Amino acid sequence: MWASARWRGELATLATPHLGFGIELVEVEFPHHPELWPEGFLLKLNPAHSLPVLDNGRGLLIGQSIAILEYLEEQYCARNMLGATPEDRAVTRELVSIFDEATSFFGLWARQGGPINADRHRQNTAAAVFGAERYVNKLRVAEAKQSGSFLFGATPTIADCVASALIEFASQFYGVSLPADCPKLSAWFARMSERPSMHPPIYPAEMLEVSRHLQEHTNIFV
Repeated sequence: MWASARWRGELATLATPHLGFGIELVEVEFPHHPELWPEGFLLKLNPAHSLPVLDNGRGLLIGQSIAILEYLEEQYCARNMLGATPEDRAVTRELVSIFDEATSFFGLWARQGGPINADRHRQNTAAAVFGAERYVNKLRVAEAKQSGSFLFGATPTIADCVASALIEFASQFYGVSLPADCPKLSAWFARMSERPSMHPPIYPAEMLEVSRHLQEHTNIFV
């Protein structure tokens, strides 16, 4: 599987320890430096020009994070990470959707307002504000739904994978912590961070100097 540093966290935080097999992970240069990639490399892997991409070894390339997680869970997982009943699986997928949408909204905030993205995306204050507001709203929805030691219940699901990767990335790369009115999510993430399987990516120091002040740069505080 080809992945950037951020998505390495999404997979490794929870999924890999429970899959019952190893994954050959090819970590690609941080995606802000696509000029360092071989010519045509990403296009050959994924027409969407994005990572991660999973090669299942049988001619199938999967280029979407959640699809990869569900594929690995259904094909190989030694432990159920979707849910034991239709009701449990529905809740898991609802939480995955909430955090997937939160990821998109956070990306909008970061792309349209973050200085590290200024050379690749036209800056738009209104769009950044919209993204930040919707991002926080999604977190508050997740806060209301969180129950148990994990996001839902006493065992981890792929929702925990998606959520922990987003929150780690937002806090460590952009300096955006969880809102103060999300205490359950904060306690959950603190527990997640103590798990042996949590290995936060190491981001380039020169990028962190610019990226970690997203709130101050956009004057949007959560």
